[in-house]
Amino acid sequence: MSHNIQKSNYTNEKFDVSVIIVNWNSGKYLQQTIETLFNFNKDIFYETIIVDNFSDKNEESYLYLDEVIKYDNVTIARSDENLGFAKANNVGMNLAKGRNFFILNPDVIFQDNCLKILSDYLDSHSDVGMVGPMVLSPDGNFRQESLRGKPYPKDTLFHIIGLAKKFPKCEYFNGYALWHIDHNVIQECWALAGCSMMVKRELYDKIGGIDERYFMYQEETDWGIECRNAGYKVIYNPNSKVFHYKGITTSKVKIKSIWIFTQSMMKFFKKHFWKDYNIFQKIFWSILIYGNFFLKLLITKVRCK
Repeated sequence: MSHNIQKSNYTNEKFDVSVIIVNWNSGKYLQQTIETLFNFNKDIFYETIIVDNFSDKNEESYLYLDEVIKYDNVTIARSDENLGFAKANNVGMNLAKGRNFFILNPDVIFQDNCLKILSDYLDSHSDVGMVGPMVLSPDGNFRQESLRGKPYPKDTLFHIIGLAKKFPKCEYFNGYALWHIDHNVIQECWALAGCSMMVKRELYDKIGGIDERYFMYQEETDWGIECRNAGYKVIYNPNSKVFHYKGITTSKVKIKSIWIFTQSMMKFFKKHFWKDYNIFQKIFWSILIYGNFFLKLLITKVRCK
């Protein structure tokens, strides 16, 4: 594994925030993300680090990197392989100089001074390790991944099969999805949306980066648990809002992404819950996880016909 590191003109070596973007064939969306990042985030000193995960050399987002590097305080790390979301973000954080790190997907659109809002919140709350904004769909609907409870297998199952959203007022079905919670209130939670979340360097120095056993999916939930285990709070802050297009790159490799999701679910289950269950419960939950994969695979193939 090697990286080709390219840096623009750096006007300083100290930053409030290091914005870390992992890119892989994200098309026009990377440019939209960068433009709204630069246009909306004011009165805060930040750097932008883009880790390209071996995008196609003629692909739109890869070609756009030659434009981004012309701005001040930009670092681009081009990988010679697809490292996955977790490892690529760790590459970015290892290069970062900021007091806080902002993990950002290349298909997120800003509409406010998100970096300052979240950074100020982290700086004024010593017991908080992570904070995230309200994430909206392009049509303005609330995205559930903004605010999540403890991912017990039962509660995660209710979310995956749709019972949580079908009965949004029922607390029993919403232990993970939290549809029954007021989304307009700052509150503590277990996990934030991996597309846009801010992390204290202090926390990173203490617990390390994202678990690289996850190629993609579940890594932000795992990191949230590690944050709480280290004695810090994970906070959802709806005072800032972003739009997330979601699935722009994974839609290009739909079947592969379903399998990666399944593998990540099993890794997460084994890491956090395996020891709590007997052999029959382990078999039961394993069947459900892999059964979900085959069901989604069948649905995908039917839709492709």
